[in-house]
Amino acid sequence: MLHYQTGQTYPLVWQETETSEQPLASLPAIAYLSASQLQQAPEAPDALGYQALELALSTLSQAEMPSGLLLSNIKPYLNAATPYVNEPTQTWEPVLQWSDQQTLALRWYHKALVALLETLQGKTAGLRVIAPTLTVETFQAALANLSSVVVGCLTGWSDTYCFNVREAVLTAGLVDRAEQIYFIEDAIAALLATLPQPITPERQFNGFPLSNKAEVSLQGGTLVVSAGATTTELLLVDVPTDVTLLNREALYLRSLAYAGDALDQDIICQILYPSASHWDELALQSLDLPLPGEPDQEARDRLQQRLRSSELGTRLLNAARQLKLALQQQDSATFTLNNQQWTVSQQDLHSRVATPYLQQLNRELNVLLNQSGIAVQAVRQVICTGGTTALPAIAHWLKQKLPNTRLIQALEPDGMDGHLIARGLATLPHYPQVLDDVRHQYSDYFLLHELMRILPDEPLSVGRILQLLENQGINTSFCQRPILSLLEGQLPIGLVPSNDNSSLLTASSRQNPDYQFLLLTPLFLREGNQLYGLNPEGRDRLQRYLAALLANTHQKLTEPLPIEFGADVRAGG
Repeated sequence: MLHYQTGQTYPLVWQETETSEQPLASLPAIAYLSASQLQQAPEAPDALGYQALELALSTLSQAEMPSGLLLSNIKPYLNAATPYVNEPTQTWEPVLQWSDQQTLALRWYHKALVALLETLQGKTAGLRVIAPTLTVETFQAALANLSSVVVGCLTGWSDTYCFNVREAVLTAGLVDRAEQIYFIEDAIAALLATLPQPITPERQFNGFPLSNKAEVSLQGGTLVVSAGATTTELLLVDVPTDVTLLNREALYLRSLAYAGDALDQDIICQILYPSASHWDELALQSLDLPLPGEPDQEARDRLQQRLRSSELGTRLLNAARQLKLALQQQDSATFTLNNQQWTVSQQDLHSRVATPYLQQLNRELNVLLNQSGIAVQAVRQVICTGGTTALPAIAHWLKQKLPNTRLIQALEPDGMDGHLIARGLATLPHYPQVLDDVRHQYSDYFLLHELMRILPDEPLSVGRILQLLENQGINTSFCQRPILSLLEGQLPIGLVPSNDNSSLLTASSRQNPDYQFLLLTPLFLREGNQLYGLNPEGRDRLQRYLAALLANTHQKLTEPLPIEFGADVRAGG
C-alpha cells in the first residue's frame, strides 16, 4: 500500500488464522476445487494459497487420482476469453479442456481470483491480511478508503485480461469504480520499485525531502528481466538523471511466451522422457511435443492437458519443478520415479533446456538494443525478478552479453519488504507518465461498444466516424489507431477466443455459435477506400453477445475511464 502524500509504502502479509506460523510475505495464486464443487455452478474455491496446495497433496496421497482440481497460473486463462452465460443453454462459456478427461468453465478461474482478492477484505475463512507497520484500525481505514488499485500485467496482453481482472477487483469490493483500477507491465513495476520517488510538496517536512529506504540509485542504461511461470519480459531504458523526466516513450518492451512452466515441460520432454521406461500410460508419442525454448503454445497446451490426465503426469510436473529448483543451488540432483532413478546435472539442464531459451532471450534483447539505440557497453545495471531468473545460466548469459553491468536480483521477498513488483505497482501514482493512459481511458472494448452505439446504417467516411466519436467527448487523436483497426475488422483480442487459444477450449466451446459467427462474419463492410458501414447481421449478433457479456458485470462500457492520480489520492495498493 502507498500513502500518496508521504510517499510511504506499507508491506502487506497474509496470516493463516488457524496456525501460529510466521505471516506469509506472499500468497500463491492457487485455488483448490473439490470434486463436489465441480458438480455445481462456479463458486468460491474450497481453499487458497498454501492451504490449497496442502489439500491437493493430501488428496493425491489418498487416491490414485486427485478427486478435485488445483488451479494455478490463472493469468493466461483470463487473457484468452471473457466468461459469460450462454442464453440458450444457461451455462457458462467458454469451457476449458483442463485435462484429457476433465473440463472446467473459465468462470471458475474468475471466482478463484475474486476469492484471492477478498482475502484483503477479511472475507476468506482461514486467511487474513495485515500490514505489520500499521495498527489494525489504521489498516482497515486505509482499505475502506482506497483511491486506486494498481495491477500488474504482461507486455502485449489484451484488454480482455484487463477487463476480467478489473471485474474481479470490483466484485471483491476493493474499490467502487472501474476507473480506479490501473494496469502496468510487470517489468515497468520492477523498474519503478528501484527508482527514487519524485519529491513533491507532500513529501517534504519543513522543507526537507522525506526518504524511502527501499530506493536504489539507478542511472543510464538499465535492463529489466522479469520471468515467472508463463512469460519472460524484457525492458530496456536509459534512466535520466532527473527521474521525473522518465516517460512511457522511453521504455522499450519485449515479451516471450516462455518461462518457468515451459522449462518444466522441456525438462520432461528433453531430459526425462528420452530415457524413461514404463511411461506408456502417458501416450506422449501421440502428441506433437513442443520444441525446446519455443513458445509453441498449442503443443504446450496439449502436453499440459495430457500430463494432468494421470497420476504419473502430475508427479512428473512436480519432479521437473523440484529438479529445476535443486539445480539452481547444486551441480547435480538425483530423484526416483516409478522405480526409475535419474541423476541430472546442471550441464544437462543447460545444454538441453536452458540454451534454446537463452537463444530466444538473446534475440529479443538484440531487438531492444536496436530499437532503443542503447549500446551494449552502455547498459549499467540489470534488474532480475521472478523465480525463473534464478537459473544460473541466465546470470552467466547476462554477464557475457553485458560486460559493464551490475546485477540486481530480487527473486524472493525479503522479510516484510514484499516483492519488487508489488512495491513498484504501489508507487505508480508517483510516476503516472509511464502509464499507458490511452489504453486506460479508451479500451478496445469501450471503443467497439461506442462504435456499435453511434454508427448509423449507412456507410460513412473515416473522418465522419471520428467526428461522431468526438461529439461523444472522445479524444480521437489519442485513439485513432485502435479505431481504425476495429473498422478494418479486428475484434478486440480475446473478446472471442482466437484460433491461437483454441487448444484451451473443449470441442463444444470451439463450436460455440456466438464464437463461430463473430470469427467468420465481418462486423464492418468497406466500400471503396474511404467508407465503412456496419454489417446489420453482424451488428445485431455482436450487440446480443456484448449484452450477454455485460449482464453479470459491474463494468458497462458506457464512458471512457478518467485518470485520477493526484494529490487527492489518499491510499493506493
